[in-house]
Amino acid sequence: MFFKRNAHLGREHGKCRFNDDCEININTRHVCLHCRLKKCFGSGMQMSHYRSSRGNQTKTSGKRKMASTISHERQLAIQLPTINLLRSDNSSLNSAQWILISNLIHSYDESRLLAAARRLMSENNISKTAQISDPILTRDFLKQTYETTGKYLRANHDFLLLSPDDRSVLLRHAAENVQCLSTIFVWNQSKLYAHRSFMKTCNYLYGEQLVNMVRHAMKFIDPDLVLIKIAASLFAFSNSLLILRPNYTMNSSSISTIFRIQNLYRKHYVLQENGYYDSDLGQYGIKC
Repeated sequence: MFFKRNAHLGREHGKCRFNDDCEININTRHVCLHCRLKKCFGSGMQMSHYRSSRGNQTKTSGKRKMASTISHERQLAIQLPTINLLRSDNSSLNSAQWILISNLIHSYDESRLLAAARRLMSENNISKTAQISDPILTRDFLKQTYETTGKYLRANHDFLLLSPDDRSVLLRHAAENVQCLSTIFVWNQSKLYAHRSFMKTCNYLYGEQLVNMVRHAMKFIDPDLVLIKIAASLFAFSNSLLILRPNYTMNSSSISTIFRIQNLYRKHYVLQENGYYDSDLGQYGIKC
């Protein structure tokens, strides 16, 4: 379908930001339209192999029907797990609250971050003798770690339940926690720790001690992405604000709200996901 929609643009359409050398696979195919089209043409695909449309009206109607079907399927994918949890739970939470909690799992989109990590590893595999990592790829990966964290925090509306002062302090702490956890997970998943020139860059930017701490933490990280997202939600609402402001006193109502949110995440994500009710988070593989 991609080739049928875009083949009329030609193989020279657009411009690649990575010198026409993108690795196109199922995970990175959305990164570069130019290289994806070039790969299609290179594999022998031709426009003549596809039948023309029977009319703009039919085509438009088909697209609308497909879009409606996809939208309906996405809604079901989000809401059905929520409905199942509601049926098995006797709490006072309503359907809207459950949908909001369910969406938190989907609010952390790691696809761009993992794609940036894979591009770095592809570069490393192609040029083992390179002394310096491509600064564009390195910068893109580091940029994605912060952008992914920012999008995740903006998608979590539970922060709005806190007072403005407490929220501003907690968000800074949450940004550090979520960004650190996602970095540990992605390094472990993509084997970025084996990219010597990239690690040298990280040592220069963040210090060798911090990089060694990340490498050590990888030994305890759970490979389950769902649990990592659960951990991100829990750690985002860590109320250890003394780390940032030694003399800061949090509003008592905000503390109560944070505990309530943490308990909600823990109970209906971790416990329901694993099928038993033990409050020790360490037993679910969330060790970092």
